[in-house]
Amino acid sequence: MAVNRTTQAALTIALSLFVILTFALAVTTYLFFSKRQEADQAQQAAVAGAAEAQAAMQATKDEMATLRGIIGVGADVPIADVETGLAKLFEGDFQGFAGDEKSYLKLIEWLRAEFRSKSEAVQKAEEAKQVSVTKATADVKAAQDALETAKAAEAKAKADLDAATKQFAESRTAHETQQGKLLDGKRSEEEKARDLESLKVQIVGVGEYLPPAKRAGLEAKKPEEQLEVIRNELRNQSKEITRLNELLTVARIADPEVQEAIANLRPATDRIDGVDGRVADVDARSGTVLVSCRSTGGIRPGLVLHVFPPDGQRPQFGDRKAVIEVTEIEGPNLVRAAIRREDSRNPILSGDGVASSLWAPGVSPAIVIVGFADLDRDGRSDAEGLAELVRKAGGRVMDSVATDTAMVVDLGQPASGGTTDEVPGWANEAKRRDRGLKTAKLYGTRVGSLDTLLDMLGLDADSFTAGRLPRDRTDGRFPARR
Repeated sequence: MAVNRTTQAALTIALSLFVILTFALAVTTYLFFSKRQEADQAQQAAVAGAAEAQAAMQATKDEMATLRGIIGVGADVPIADVETGLAKLFEGDFQGFAGDEKSYLKLIEWLRAEFRSKSEAVQKAEEAKQVSVTKATADVKAAQDALETAKAAEAKAKADLDAATKQFAESRTAHETQQGKLLDGKRSEEEKARDLESLKVQIVGVGEYLPPAKRAGLEAKKPEEQLEVIRNELRNQSKEITRLNELLTVARIADPEVQEAIANLRPATDRIDGVDGRVADVDARSGTVLVSCRSTGGIRPGLVLHVFPPDGQRPQFGDRKAVIEVTEIEGPNLVRAAIRREDSRNPILSGDGVASSLWAPGVSPAIVIVGFADLDRDGRSDAEGLAELVRKAGGRVMDSVATDTAMVVDLGQPASGGTTDEVPGWANEAKRRDRGLKTAKLYGTRVGSLDTLLDMLGLDADSFTAGRLPRDRTDGRFPARR
């Protein structure tokens, strides 16, 4: 009985637990299904909200894509970069933007206003340009008209200038012709005047050789009367010489001793007629000398002078001690000359005599050059070149021998002897040479050779080679001063 009672109690407890558990399960199930229903409703609501948010976000993305497309910004460009780019635009290219709100719409409005303003300015500029073009067209036409007028005026002026130039050339030619004639006349008159002065000097010099009875009162006579007196005296002397020659011929002087004695009476060397000046000072440092003379008239730079010892008025030409060349005329009585050759054993001293066959105080001696000399070996005569050297040195070169001729230079004859036609013009020159030498013999004029002339000029024949100018001679006796 006891066991049954325990079993019944146990069953009662189990049943109670079952009832309690069943109630708890029922409550729990109720609660679970109630929460589940609320959760499903909340989930449905959340899904609906998410769908709406997704739709809104997609719409926003579409709008943003549209805006990016409108402003030209790619989808991968961050908004911050877009804002930075916009700020740079306003700070850089669009600094003139005056609005406070800096956005693309405001920028577009500002650009539209600016474009409108610029368009109006451009339109006004186009209108002004059109006006300018119209005016420029008119100005161009006016300029073309003026140019045509100027061309016509230029053509007329050129024609007038050509005519004036032609007339001027004709007038100038006529003037030069007339001037040439006047200069030729002037030179001729000056030559005549010089010849007359030279003749007067020569007459005075020749008068010294007249007998005292005929010399008295000679200077008071006119030049032509003086010449007549001298001519008569020369005629008488010529007759006396002819008579004496006839006597010598009759005497037939053939004794060698007599002939030698007569030969010894002739001077061993030529003598100069007299010194033309004196050495006043010698400057050894510059190699120049100062020469004093009665007058520097007729002296030219380049004149070669010979220096002689101070003693004697008519020294021998071989006694010269130096050669100098005039470089400057320092006054009416002084000239400066450079030392070209000097004997170091017998130097130039103050008081030495100076002379030249190409010049005398106030007179330019006349020289006649005859014959043939081919110094540069080109087959032609160099007589004209020698004549030009004499002129540059201050001398006068005449065509024929006269009473005032200081010297006749005989160049000799061609190597062929003048018997062939290989030397053009030699036949006429040979006749002129014979005539000049005979006249010189008749007048007693000194006859010198080519070497004599070159020596007076300070040159030598070796200096004349084809294509070269004459150079100074520096032989052993007269070494050039260093």
